[in-house]
Amino acid sequence: MAMGKIKVTASSEPMRWTDEGEVESPLWRGPGDEGNAWDIRMSQEPDGVLAAKKIVDTIAERGVCICEANAPPPLLEAAYDEALQLWEDGTFSPPFRVHDDRSMMEAQLWARTMKDDDKIVWMREQGPGAEALKGRNALKLLAKNIADFASGLGELLDKKLNVKYDRMMNAMLTCYTGDRQYTLHIDNSHSEEEGPSLPDNGMRLSATYYLNPHWDPTQGCEGGMDIFLTDPLTAPASASAAKKAPRIRIAPHADTLAIFLSERMAHQVIPTTGKEKKWFALTVWGLDGAAMNQVTRKLMALRQANSRPEADSDDD
Repeated sequence: MAMGKIKVTASSEPMRWTDEGEVESPLWRGPGDEGNAWDIRMSQEPDGVLAAKKIVDTIAERGVCICEANAPPPLLEAAYDEALQLWEDGTFSPPFRVHDDRSMMEAQLWARTMKDDDKIVWMREQGPGAEALKGRNALKLLAKNIADFASGLGELLDKKLNVKYDRMMNAMLTCYTGDRQYTLHIDNSHSEEEGPSLPDNGMRLSATYYLNPHWDPTQGCEGGMDIFLTDPLTAPASASAAKKAPRIRIAPHADTLAIFLSERMAHQVIPTTGKEKKWFALTVWGLDGAAMNQVTRKLMALRQANSRPEADSDDD
């Protein structure tokens, strides 16, 4: 798979992330009769380091880059079949299990990222759910390749945008299906300057890869994604502000990899209809270990602050 070529050494929510009306922003770019419009096609990039620079330059310009990853069609077919079998076997489940106060706080922290992912499969080699993944070799290979690909961009993103991450989260397999609307959000929306909020969860780079070889343009873009093209140097102030920006629409077309900035780019899954349609995606995140090491302490401090009795505002 060509993604492997890139190896470079080189709680109130103050931002008001709620939908404020159904303003339809202008479509800057969307898929055509041949599928998604690519920024980079890895099959046409003989130099992996140069391709990485092109990807990072595109992210610096608008916060997102859309790549055709050049996975072999038989691998994609096998991965889709494995994902469908996991769904039919009932393997998909909520992303987090709450069993104590700490796990409840951690679930709250990640919930803003996974608002619409009520049933997922973590691509783990060990731990809960790993047994169900035995023999799912196509999915495992794709998950590893996506993580390696995103990891290889780290040094260039640090130099170009001061976006730092030093580890990759386990890939998350998601199925979008049924009659559903999805929520506009930012994967890591935090702002200490604007008042108390959930702390920085460490996410810096998001990479979503679509597995669906049966998609064709006549089906529309259900289960795909809109990314709103606000300033890539800073997060938009609110959902309303994000929705005024032009958007790039990404169909759930097989072999599509969307790479974007976790702290800055608002995005939304495109509504789905009908339980017979199932759109699968793998997502990985680049994480800043230093920020993650602070999460538990900050969550505990936030919990203590929220549990204090309010001071009397009037002494008489």
